[in-house]
Amino acid sequence: MLKTRSAHRRAFFFRMRTTLKRRIGRWEQAAGNGRSAPPPPRRRISHYEQPVASGRVLRGVGRFLLNTLLFLAIVAGGAAGGLYLWVHHDVAQTAAHSKYVKAARPFLKTPLPNEPVIALLVGADHRVGMGADRGRSDTLMLVRADPRKGSQSITLLSFPRDLRVPLYCGGSGYNPNVSYADAKINSAFDACGAEGSLLTVKALTGLPINYVVQLDFRGFTQIVSHVGGVWLDIDRRYYIPPNTGTATINLEPGYQRLRGAPALDYVRFRHFDDDYHRIMRQQAFMRAFRQQLAKMSYFGYVNIINTIAKNVEVGNRAGGSIPLKTLLGYARLAQSLPSGNLIQVKLNNVGNINDGTSDTQVPAADLQNAIDQFSNPDLTAATRAASQNHVARAKTPAAAAPAPEKTTVLVLNASNTGGLARDTGIGLTQRRYNVVQPAGGAKGNYPGANLWDSIVYYDPAQPGAKAAATEMANFFDVTNVHQIGPKIAPLANGAMVVVALGQSFDGTLPPIVPKVEVPAVEAPKVKVDPGITVPQLRALQRKFPFRLQAPSRVESSSYMTSDSPRVYWMTPKERTLRLIFKISSLASGYWGIQETSWADAPVLASAHDTKRINGRTYGFYYQGVHLQMVVLFAGKASYWVVNSIDDSLSNETMIAIAKGLRPVSGHLHK
Repeated sequence: MLKTRSAHRRAFFFRMRTTLKRRIGRWEQAAGNGRSAPPPPRRRISHYEQPVASGRVLRGVGRFLLNTLLFLAIVAGGAAGGLYLWVHHDVAQTAAHSKYVKAARPFLKTPLPNEPVIALLVGADHRVGMGADRGRSDTLMLVRADPRKGSQSITLLSFPRDLRVPLYCGGSGYNPNVSYADAKINSAFDACGAEGSLLTVKALTGLPINYVVQLDFRGFTQIVSHVGGVWLDIDRRYYIPPNTGTATINLEPGYQRLRGAPALDYVRFRHFDDDYHRIMRQQAFMRAFRQQLAKMSYFGYVNIINTIAKNVEVGNRAGGSIPLKTLLGYARLAQSLPSGNLIQVKLNNVGNINDGTSDTQVPAADLQNAIDQFSNPDLTAATRAASQNHVARAKTPAAAAPAPEKTTVLVLNASNTGGLARDTGIGLTQRRYNVVQPAGGAKGNYPGANLWDSIVYYDPAQPGAKAAATEMANFFDVTNVHQIGPKIAPLANGAMVVVALGQSFDGTLPPIVPKVEVPAVEAPKVKVDPGITVPQLRALQRKFPFRLQAPSRVESSSYMTSDSPRVYWMTPKERTLRLIFKISSLASGYWGIQETSWADAPVLASAHDTKRINGRTYGFYYQGVHLQMVVLFAGKASYWVVNSIDDSLSNETMIAIAKGLRPVSGHLHK
């Protein structure tokens, strides 16, 4: 007989009382299959596996475990063990239990220690009243987490639900290696559940997938509600009234907090544009959800842990739930991840198939390019764009590493592995480094006893050498770099960097990353029109305790919409103003200016760079190579120039609009 809720509570508090004397609260280091881990390999590694999440749901689980366990271990002593047992019990409920998620397990790959892992997130279109009907996959998204030093990142790749692909299914007598139909990609879930979605995406991308994560509408709304809602920038008015045969939605423009049902309406909406923009809204939600979880307290996660456990289902090769140690590892990754290392890969040039259906297609080259960027993300894209826009903080000469092609490297073998230096030199050459040979035709052997750990040296006489060595140290799991000494100097042959490869190096170099092209610099597309908003803002100034700012420049083809300006309460104590503009030639070309004195808005915490320009301070918020937001900070207020959902405004146009903001006259609200 199942325990009642009261019985669960009694058992929980009993465990809390007995935890300290039983010394419960430690857990054994486990491998991915739930068994004790084998002896550690030659070099120290951490065991990571893909977090289970809808958007950032598992990041929330992992952060909950990290913050709560560490905090309680210090403050609450023995009670921490009892809470650990309760959390462990609830997280265990995420294990696969439905037929088709279980059926997907044989087609998943076991994650390797300290290596990138990939999860397929399946958002199921299953609602109350559908009974046994599985519905279709409303969302299909690949999430890749890379914990490796020097390449730590999380990348996202979404698939349009109407994308026509060959469908695969391993159930009902189907051969999982043979497609049985060409149809919309979301039909794979309708035919074969999570197993069909997994096999179809694997066949489409050729990627190994470690986890399949399933979440339905009810779970999504409950999770969002339990985190207190998510702060999102809504680019325009979204409204579909009831009883029209279409899902209803009623959202005003501006930065605001969306709770469960309105958040679901937003991420599912696609009626006035297309599936591409729907994906952009979903990824905007995921960015915002991450920002929201980052500001939660230790005990804030207690309110959502039960909801997550009851609504998220995870399939993995070994079966069972995700080990707590794995969740802790990914929580640490999420906490330390720079904002620019959350990469959202776009599937470009998706177009309709002109055969009378609503199916879409993508050119093979664009699909492969997206897969390459997803598998090997370019973590330099935002920095290169910021440098091109002259908004990045200037690096000191000591901190600026020269480009690979300007870095000379000598590779020496300090291990018993024959050909290791030669093969590594070839790999560095493929990564555009200038590899040199030892001076005087000497062999490429380290002058001394073999090493266990690798060592990276640099020539202090060459500018940028230490920075180049520090950057290259990440390739070989080296913490510190050293100056070239008398023992190494005779072999250096003028190299800026010398690498001595120890026995712990297994010959694996970071992947060759396809560079994301930074948009060419162009003149700002703006028109000078100081009076476009001044009269309205001057009339509204008396409502605000801070000085409003009017744009003296706007995008050249834009006009202000009829619902602009909008004045509303962003929080109970913070009145805010939103200006909404529309690019006349684009159906979804809505951009805006938000003006507020709320300094703790979650979105403001993730600036890529800040810079003083003409005596004023600006924050620059990049998503990849595009500026998503430029913020002017003046006094106690901030003024946000927000790009369209698909970044229609060029970086130069965004900067010009922000620099053109001018204070309006009028009496301040007291």
